[in-house]
Amino acid sequence: MAKIKICGITRESETEVLNRMQVDYAGFVFFEKSKRNVSIEQAKEIKKHLKPSIKTVAVTVNPALDLIDEIIEAGFDILQIHKMQEFPENLKIPVWVACQVRSREEAEEINVPDGISGILLDAPEFGSGKTFSWQDFPMKKRREWQERRIPFILAGGLSSENVEEGIRLFEPDVVDVSSSVEGEHGKDHKKVEAFVRKVREHE
Repeated sequence: MAKIKICGITRESETEVLNRMQVDYAGFVFFEKSKRNVSIEQAKEIKKHLKPSIKTVAVTVNPALDLIDEIIEAGFDILQIHKMQEFPENLKIPVWVACQVRSREEAEEINVPDGISGILLDAPEFGSGKTFSWQDFPMKKRREWQERRIPFILAGGLSSENVEEGIRLFEPDVVDVSSSVEGEHGKDHKKVEAFVRKVREHE
């Protein structure tokens, strides 16, 4: 069964539905240009209200080393890096490398370094709520990661309407949702519930 990550947590009130639905991961965005950006201190306070079974993911974009140090110090379980310029060595935290899929040709060039704890595929525009072109994706890359036993996270535009198709095509280890479960004031509890049920019904 695919595990579930709800990303872009910004409020303590959102933790209630994550706890109740027993999701697997909660993502916090540390990127000033994102509308879901939070500070380390804000995230630490929200984190206190999550069940210990929910792993926390620090979502970053080409992070500076001091930010990585803060994330590790704050006790996050996983570091997710977008637009990685250079992979930091000897990190004391598991790393998910996020790749934005703009074209089949670009996807074929994705290189996953050894020691990575997961590869995440995202839409061309980070946080856009749109999928990348699933049908054009070179599935030989997916098979390669399976052979290397690299956990695979499917992100970018997932919703309760299309997540079953995404699971069927990619057999991801984790499905990652944010925009489609958003409401006027953070995550919409009913939308989160609907997404989680779709994922679990598929199995």
